[in-house]
Amino acid sequence: MSTFIKNLRHKLLFAACIILCLASFRGVSVYADTLPEDYTPIITNVSADKSTYYISIDWSVKNSDYEYFMIYRSITPDGEYDYYDTVYTTHFTDYNPYIQVTYYYKIVTVKYDDNYEDVYSEPAFAHATIPLNTTYIKSVKPVKSHGLQITFSISDDAEGYGLYRSDAPNGTYTLIKSIKNDHYYFYDFTTVLSFTDKNLTVGKTYYYKVRPYVTYLDTTYYGSFSGYKYGQATIDATRITKAVSKKKSTNTLTWKKLSDADGYIVYYSTKYNGKYKKLKTISNKSTTSLTHKKLKNGVAYFYKVYGYKKLSGKNLMSVEPSIYEKYCDYFTYANESYESRIHRLFGNSKNTWYSTASKAGKNMKEVKIKVWDVNSKGKKFTRTFYVRVHKNLAPSVKQMFKEIYKSKERFPIHDIGCYNWRGKGSASEHCIGTAFDINSNENYMIDNGQVLAGSFWRPKKSRYSIPLKCKLVSILNKYGFSRGFWGNRKDYMHFSYLGT
Repeated sequence: MSTFIKNLRHKLLFAACIILCLASFRGVSVYADTLPEDYTPIITNVSADKSTYYISIDWSVKNSDYEYFMIYRSITPDGEYDYYDTVYTTHFTDYNPYIQVTYYYKIVTVKYDDNYEDVYSEPAFAHATIPLNTTYIKSVKPVKSHGLQITFSISDDAEGYGLYRSDAPNGTYTLIKSIKNDHYYFYDFTTVLSFTDKNLTVGKTYYYKVRPYVTYLDTTYYGSFSGYKYGQATIDATRITKAVSKKKSTNTLTWKKLSDADGYIVYYSTKYNGKYKKLKTISNKSTTSLTHKKLKNGVAYFYKVYGYKKLSGKNLMSVEPSIYEKYCDYFTYANESYESRIHRLFGNSKNTWYSTASKAGKNMKEVKIKVWDVNSKGKKFTRTFYVRVHKNLAPSVKQMFKEIYKSKERFPIHDIGCYNWRGKGSASEHCIGTAFDINSNENYMIDNGQVLAGSFWRPKKSRYSIPLKCKLVSILNKYGFSRGFWGNRKDYMHFSYLGT
């Protein structure tokens, strides 16, 4: 071999050695397709911050002689990863994740080779999910149509909720309803949603769970299941259709018959939200009325009527019934509403006054009452009056003056009047038989100090002048008859049912 060729071979070998040494110094082979293992990222932390809705990833590399890192993202573990970002530190924050979607990240270290071409490490993988807020079932309540009403909490980060049902607490839960969350689209203060599962089997127990969901790229992503709650389907509730005080100290209730009930249980209370006591159990499903006795007139009573069905030797109670309020109102009473008073006098008629003396007279009834009076020697004796009053007030007037007569006060009454037709245009309650004038001369009517009727009012001097406070006034007030005081005008003799 010639000397020239030998020298050329030595020079080429030397040049190759120099290149290999330089490449080694840079840490990258000129022929390398992948960076060495010490360039592969090692994931040190992955966090999904619910407060900020950010996903953060931290990693390390053994060899710090890198250029940058490339981040790829996918929404499926085995799907295609799309380029997402480039970072120059070992930290990355995804500011735009969609809630409840699991994101899969691929992180690759990048370094330049001798030709300043990118060379990549083996990838590192991480995944994270920002979860939907948890929800829970607040109640499962029997309702009409053999249904169960499921009420559950909501949050403003879910588009809707999947409601699931099972026949056993640990059984298979099947989706029965997807419920949209309008709170997600419109700002409001809703905190719960409800759904009624209808036409269930009476007596059967059902178990429910709920979980939130969102929709992203036509795919539904579900959050975690709530715990379960259960309820038992039952028969519908009945309702009280009528309640009247046919006799004193009673309320007679009538309710709608239930076709699938075996009987009824009636409860009552003197407070709407008070403790309800059992009044009676009625085992005949055809019986739909009951009279409540020994009541106090003028007191409101609240009633609930449950239907029940016999199942396995036990009574399955109906859906919670509505509460019915009924005053014991055979007699008039102090706090009786104006509407009730008008209804007592005129029923359902649109006319609430009488246009003629003839029409008024047909609605009056003569009532015999006994009162006390005083003779010239100061001795009290019984006086009898026959007064015409509105026919629908007659029972109350009899009872009222019976109490006045029996009271220890024995207030003397020497004259009393009620019905007195005073003309078509008069607004006096005497025209409809609902006002009394008692001892008219000794209990005058005045307006701004001017006497309009009667002579005086001297309760400390005249035995017939009625004081502001006495047993007579107390009993009249008890039955809803108030004294005629209207601002500057005061009618001391006058006690009326409608307050005019």
